Amino acid sequence: MLGKLWKFTLFFLLCLIVALLFNLPIQQVLPHVTLPPTVRLAGIDGTILGGKAREIRINEFPFQNVSYSYQPSCIPLLKVCYRIDYDQGRLQAAYDLLNGDTEINDLRIVYPVSEVVAYVPNLLVNPTGRVELLVDEVSMIAGRPATLAGKLVWRDLGIDNDGVRINIGDYELDFVGDTSAYDFELRDRDATLDVDGEGKVSANGDYSFDIRILTDGNLDSNVRYVLNLVAKKTGPSSFRIEQSGRLPPRVRSRIFP
Repeated sequence: MLGKLWKFTLFFLLCLIVALLFNLPIQQVLPHVTLPPTVRLAGIDGTILGGKAREIRINEFPFQNVSYSYQPSCIPLLKVCYRIDYDQGRLQAAYDLLNGDTEINDLRIVYPVSEVVAYVPNLLVNPTGRVELLVDEVSMIAGRPATLAGKLVWRDLGIDNDGVRINIGDYELDFVGDTSAYDFELRDRDATLDVDGEGKVSANGDYSFDIRILTDGNLDSNVRYVLNLVAKKTGPSSFRIEQSGRLPPRVRSRIFP
């Protein structure tokens, strides 16, 4: 009888400890968690199981009105998993308890192009539209991306030419890479311009790309003007943008943190 009582008491204490741990305020847990230097949190409130944050900023890009919830389905895999939702999208994050690696899946971010091009200096035109980043999978070791695969979709790509807005459709950039380099392919999504291209950017900032563009005879004069400005004419209805160089350190550090 006494043995059964001790077993019951130990089981009760274990459940109590687990309940207390899961209900600890997240503010008491964060001081014991080492975050990458590029990640900053603001206005976070909740417990280990779930809560909200006013903003999470990664490499100066803000994720606003964030909510997170613990996913118990990962327990058999010895991983700690969370679903994270925010104004611009969502993601699934998993932390491996055995090796300390982090995996992120189903990441989606949508930003106006005006917020993204602020990080690209000396643009000859004023692009418009919105950028949607879809990451199929990213693995992180010691807080740094080790592998990454996904796509960047530029929806309603357009040009604001002295107040005259032109929409030339949707375009997709597929990318895959690791800590040494990223390879990408560019194509149109049944848009005004027939686009096909590829490129590469290395961890030291060296980049190169080659983009071929085909047009039809009814191309808007403003679009043709911009093409003549940024591309080389290779035929009556074809253009080519071919370039290589080195990214500014500020831009390179956002791709290879």
